[in-house]
Amino acid sequence: MFHDYTLENGARIILIPQDNTASLTTLVMYPVGSRFETEKLQGVSHYIEHLMFKGTKKRKNTLILTREIDRLGAQYNAFTSKEYTGYYIKADAGFSNIASDILSDMLFESVFDPKEMEREKGPVIEEIKMYRDNPIMNIDNIFEDLLYEGCPLGRDIAGTPKHVQAYKRADVLKYREKHYDPSNMTVVVAGAVNDEVKKHIDTYFGAKKSTIKASKTYKPFCFGSQAKKDRFVLEKKETDQAQLMLGFPGFSYGAKENYATAVLHTIFGGSMSSRLFIQIRERKGLAYMIRSGVEHFHDTGYFYVRAGLDPKNINKAIAIIQKEIAKVVEKGVSSRELADAKTHNRGGFTLSLEDSSFVANWYAHESIFSRNIETPQEYIEKIEAVTQEDVQRVAKKIFNASQMRLAIIGNVEEKKVVF
Repeated sequence: MFHDYTLENGARIILIPQDNTASLTTLVMYPVGSRFETEKLQGVSHYIEHLMFKGTKKRKNTLILTREIDRLGAQYNAFTSKEYTGYYIKADAGFSNIASDILSDMLFESVFDPKEMEREKGPVIEEIKMYRDNPIMNIDNIFEDLLYEGCPLGRDIAGTPKHVQAYKRADVLKYREKHYDPSNMTVVVAGAVNDEVKKHIDTYFGAKKSTIKASKTYKPFCFGSQAKKDRFVLEKKETDQAQLMLGFPGFSYGAKENYATAVLHTIFGGSMSSRLFIQIRERKGLAYMIRSGVEHFHDTGYFYVRAGLDPKNINKAIAIIQKEIAKVVEKGVSSRELADAKTHNRGGFTLSLEDSSFVANWYAHESIFSRNIETPQEYIEKIEAVTQEDVQRVAKKIFNASQMRLAIIGNVEEKKVVF
């Protein structure tokens, strides 16, 4: 059972009480991310996320702010994606008052000191370099840029060092004001929620008045060229292991096909007994890490396979993946695979729902992407209703060879890659 209501300033509040827990996760989510940015301000959503920890009118600098949270023994951080930005504190429920105070203070009263803003460009640029230097972290960026080439959805969330260095304070503040109005926030609290917690949330997050109608517009997605030569990208890098990411356009967040897609993913490459894990790792010994996955956005999505392997085994792995794709398209999945995948999803959710941070994230995502919130229990019920025919149907929709994209980072010769 959850409670969903709106404060006078337009802030949406979702409270999810959980039994048998003494912790509380307070998560604030804004529906803004890198795809909302102009070309000039690439990465600014992520940059603003960093700046929220640099001091407020009440807490003058980073040390004062973070020390106040650290003394609670709390877990706290923030994250930026292509479509949302989140800030959270997970702490002993007895610290609900201070957690709400700190989070609302950061989000409403951060000072954006000019010196701090210039100084923080350095850590942000180093973070970008860190991801670029690490193929495991960077393969996603390479793949998404290939799939969504030509539109903001394909850009790196953090932008580029050149863009970050060129930010002007006035432009950053204007962007923040455009999206960070209280009416554009969702506050989700999960865990040991009681009347006292509700009072703290209402007091602190209702304190600031709404002044504008926040922007929710973004450019629609587009796919890169469908020409075969343009559906493959290689970043040559001197590494012992190559990173491979192969994928296909999929479905948006609210698509009815997502339940069958989740089952397909579980069977295809989502566990240690999945088809790809058994064939590529256990039978052939080609990779340590091999898995599939699914990403959803407002208006699109994709299905992918990732692997880390010796460069000389790239073509062998691609051939096996394509063979397994053909099998599931032509023959579907067995009744046992279907039953096991459903049990796997249900069991995984049972474990995850014991964590207040998982629960908070679930409801925050639903609030941003869905017209009506779907509870985890309702989601599992729809997973349970998936049939073998449903799985084969979505496999045929997803696994279109003419839409397949392939990204590789490693010491690989481009002309030798066969796909």
